[in-house]
Amino acid sequence: DFKSKMKYRRLSSFHEDFNQLPAEIQHQTKNKFSIFQENPRHPSLRVKKMQGYDEIWEGHITKDYVFTFHYETSEDDETVVVFRHIGTHDIYKKP
Repeated sequence: DFKSKMKYRRLSSFHEDFNQLPAEIQHQTKNKFSIFQENPRHPSLRVKKMQGYDEIWEGHITKDYVFTFHYETSEDDETVVVFRHIGTHDIYKKP
């Protein structure tokens, strides 16, 4: 069960990006993140490693909106998913 094994953290950049999103995309993001918590490998998220970055991953909210994240290990050895950015494909310039 992923819920018991993972923690989540959002960088301030993620919060800033999220607040700029259209309301409908914010709503879809909340739904997709519920799916992510249940199964980070769910096919609808299309999660994969970002090309050109060893430690950064990308996932999809819609065809046009994506998010980036990386993994860290907490002091108590738990996996922490750190959400970095969310937005259009422009975020790939600075993931």
